Amino acid sequence: MGVVMPKRSRTSHFTKRGQHFGNLWAVYSCKVDEVLLLSTDRQLAHWLLFLEFSPSVKTFSFKSGAIELGQNPGLTLNYHVEVVPVEGDNELHYLQAEGYTESFSDKILEASRCRYKYREFNDKDWEPRRNHVLPLLKVASFLAGSRNIYIPSMLREKAIEYILRTRSGTLRGFLSALSEFERNLILVIFARLFLERVTSVDFELGFFSQETQWRFNEY
Repeated sequence: MGVVMPKRSRTSHFTKRGQHFGNLWAVYSCKVDEVLLLSTDRQLAHWLLFLEFSPSVKTFSFKSGAIELGQNPGLTLNYHVEVVPVEGDNELHYLQAEGYTESFSDKILEASRCRYKYREFNDKDWEPRRNHVLPLLKVASFLAGSRNIYIPSMLREKAIEYILRTRSGTLRGFLSALSEFERNLILVIFARLFLERVTSVDFELGFFSQETQWRFNEY
């Protein structure tokens, strides 16, 4: 079951890759430890913005499915992603270019009866943060490429100690506080702690900009 898109929709809606290389992304998710095959830029944007780097998401399965509702045989819960959040019931995410599907409110109600939270996403959800898609893709690639790199336990301990003590800051301050260690290793632990939901990161120019803001996640 693919993402429903209008005929005018382009794979390159959030990146320019689709204009030259087709519509398939093969990406590695460190959060779920597997390669994902994503067929549109919208799937890519959703993975980066609402799954891989969302502090509210524990894990997810980017596999399409459907739930037949015996008590309401005329209604089927189709979904593209099943999400396990940090808190609350599992979520079913359905992705499309615009609007909402027929009987959307009924689907929310029926899903809740099955102890699911049903959510639909479209361009109105992804567009406001489209400028974060490519920077986060670079972070995902950086994490995938460095996933087998050994990080000294002392570096991780000092990084977490610094985060708990200061609660927020910039990447410049983070690098300075851990300057006894090799710079690339500090960047790896900075990205890993973001992935692990220890910190939230706000950025404008780029994730690894000196002025990138971070803060400790209280939950």
